[in-house]
Amino acid sequence: MNIEEIQFHWRYFLSLERDVEILKNYIEICDQNYSIHSMELFKILQLACAEIDSALRVLCKEIDPATNYHDETIFSGRISDYKVTVYSRFPNIHKAEILVPGFPAPLKPWDEWQTVNSPDWWVGYNRAKHYRHSCYCSANLKNMLMAMSALMVVILYLYRLVANSTKANPSPAPKFFYSEYTSLNLVCAPNNELPDF
Repeated sequence: MNIEEIQFHWRYFLSLERDVEILKNYIEICDQNYSIHSMELFKILQLACAEIDSALRVLCKEIDPATNYHDETIFSGRISDYKVTVYSRFPNIHKAEILVPGFPAPLKPWDEWQTVNSPDWWVGYNRAKHYRHSCYCSANLKNMLMAMSALMVVILYLYRLVANSTKANPSPAPKFFYSEYTSLNLVCAPNNELPDF
């Protein structure tokens, strides 16, 4: 894996982020609207979580090159399996925070990994994916924001690991999701380092 390949994941994240920016014209992004669900939220949640699955496979392969994470006949693709490999190298990933305008506190999308194998937003994604007629409301604003934040965290860890630089600073910078682990523009250094680095 090289930086150019990671940039593909980053550009995909930025593409989804643009969808979130359009969405905020119709849904106020605030915690009072956490339970709002819609077809657009469903779409972004599904795409973000599919990309999380893809990015986690790559991250796990970078952490342990001896694994067979690219062979779908060997590796199950369960988030609980990813957790074992990710935690072996990054035991503090659960501390990573993403800031979202409209929310007073940062989102910590991997925080639940401390105690459970699947975060609530991932369970919501799977419910909406497999049982969309009865669990459509799981495709809500909260789960989408947590999934987008989780995707950003995974890509930042992947970028930092592969770039072997002192900061995780892919470009261009995101416009909606903010992290103290990235700079807002190319001439500034990030304010903080990712947990585990």
